[in-house]
Amino acid sequence: MKILGLDTKESLGFVIAQTYNLPGKTISKGTFVTSEIAAYFEEGDVQNILCAVPDNGDIHEDEAANIISNAIDKSHFYTESASTGRVNFKSRSLCLVRYKRALIRQVNLVDESIAFSIVEHNQLLAKNDLIATLKIIPFFTQKKYVDQVISILAKNELFKTHSLNKKEVSLIQTSFEWQKKSMFKATSTVTRNRLEALDCSLNEEKLIRHDYKMLCSEIRSSIESGIDILLISGASAITDRSDYIPKAILSEGGEIIQYGLAVDPGNLLLVGKIGKTTIIGMPGCARSPKLNGFDWVLQLLMADIPVNKEELAEMGAGGLLMEIASRPLPRALAKSVNKREKKIMGVILAAGNSTRMGKDNKLLKIIDGTPLIRNIALEITKSDLDSCSIVLGYQSDKVADVIKDLNINLILNPLWKEGQASSLKVALNSLTSSYSDLLIMLGDLPGIKSGHINRIIEEHLSSENRRSKITIPSFKGEKGNPVIWGRSFFHDLSNLEGDVGGRALFGQHPAAINLIEMDDPSVVTDTDTPEDFDSFITNRA
Repeated sequence: MKILGLDTKESLGFVIAQTYNLPGKTISKGTFVTSEIAAYFEEGDVQNILCAVPDNGDIHEDEAANIISNAIDKSHFYTESASTGRVNFKSRSLCLVRYKRALIRQVNLVDESIAFSIVEHNQLLAKNDLIATLKIIPFFTQKKYVDQVISILAKNELFKTHSLNKKEVSLIQTSFEWQKKSMFKATSTVTRNRLEALDCSLNEEKLIRHDYKMLCSEIRSSIESGIDILLISGASAITDRSDYIPKAILSEGGEIIQYGLAVDPGNLLLVGKIGKTTIIGMPGCARSPKLNGFDWVLQLLMADIPVNKEELAEMGAGGLLMEIASRPLPRALAKSVNKREKKIMGVILAAGNSTRMGKDNKLLKIIDGTPLIRNIALEITKSDLDSCSIVLGYQSDKVADVIKDLNINLILNPLWKEGQASSLKVALNSLTSSYSDLLIMLGDLPGIKSGHINRIIEEHLSSENRRSKITIPSFKGEKGNPVIWGRSFFHDLSNLEGDVGGRALFGQHPAAINLIEMDDPSVVTDTDTPEDFDSFITNRA
């Protein structure tokens, strides 16, 4: 193809290579010059017309695009005739799209004039959604390149759609007595909504005590009913293959296909099978509507794609779904956060076993007739925070018992023995995109009042670009607690390991620190030891 300037008569039959704005008429590039078009040019006194002139062996963009698209099996999707060298492929139904990246690459390497682009592998699409686009970039391309693409397509299926099919699905939730029933109702609602989005429904659901024998019995009953998929949401996350859920699957004659998933959030997902029924041990993040690895596994099952180790391993490519601090939020998520500019969640870390206190659990030590942790929980719930949670671990039932009547969400950390960082991860996994900031409160600060918390909140909200700020109270230069973290640091916090908290990140982000000098030592006064506790009581008196 050559681009040449031609006079009106010479241009007849050729393609215009640029747009011409004539009096009363706009002639777009790509238009074939007909006698009528030529007359417009003459009226507009256009002497030289820029045209695309094909070489030997060239074919027009629309013809090339139609030839290639017609060579692709369109049983499960549809196209329209090419226009401006473009053919769009659209879905006929709710489906997943799958392909091999190497084949897409092979087509695009034939020649730069031919470009084929497609959505992500395993992308979920609704009816009439765009799947892929074939574009012939110049006005003409060589027929030999089109023939090369056709030869590739003759040997391989370029991409395939998998329609989603209705399945018989049941849900079992296990619970501890101290856990709020509202959490399980919310999990049920979120799960039903997930299934409805996949054009499916929940056949049956049961809420039972977190008891091994009872779980085995309910699994047995569900399998006997002939369901396709059994979802199990445990009162606590599955910690390893010896935990209740995998152990119960094995005891009922099943197998564990895989424990653990290379998708984050969603790491603690389990896939098992008993007979023809697939069993999913749901990760804790499945209680949230936010996209996680559970969604991907569920979609594959609905599309009748075998969920094996190889398929699960491939999910790791693109499987980091949590926000990364080094890049901005996706546009939709950023808008969601900006609409709630003052939405802050507070979390109390109360999972440790307080070894320095001796035989006593310091959180249950009595101050003015009330356990320490209840005093702290009361103050945080009275503050201006939008919501409050507490992470439990050691003696979770005893701690939960003294605060279960309060308006605070109880979160269990089954890995509490690994240290404070594991509790931070559990807290962060419970957050939805509507929260722009997180206040972290330690469970052993007996002097902290709602007024302290509100002062820290006020200072944080008034700081510039607060999503990239760490607001810390201090007393006489000593950094204290609680601390508010902007969303930009959530990824760094979730990557901490061992018995360390957010304080380990202070030195890495000196410019982000928003220090507030307080006139009260309560922000730096904890009760790690019996001596600390006695000192607090004495000084208070």
